[in-house]
Amino acid sequence: MYTSKERVIRDGYLIAFEGEVMSDEEAAKRGLLDPEPEQKPKAKNTRRKAKPKAEPVEDEEDYDEDEEA
Repeated sequence: MYTSKERVIRDGYLIAFEGEVMSDEEAAKRGLLDPEPEQKPKAKNTRRKAKPKAEPVEDEEDYDEDEEA
């Protein structure tokens, strides 16, 4: 069974109204069924390798532990 999700009008003719329930055969005759999607070949592994994390760089010249703010 097929239920139209929206009102369909083609060339000025009402093809199906919203919520109309019909057999799959009738829906196919009216051109409402999507053609079966073509089988696409599976993509190869698309995961990217993790980038190494950058190590924090401490600037020794400007850093003074004894200095208070």
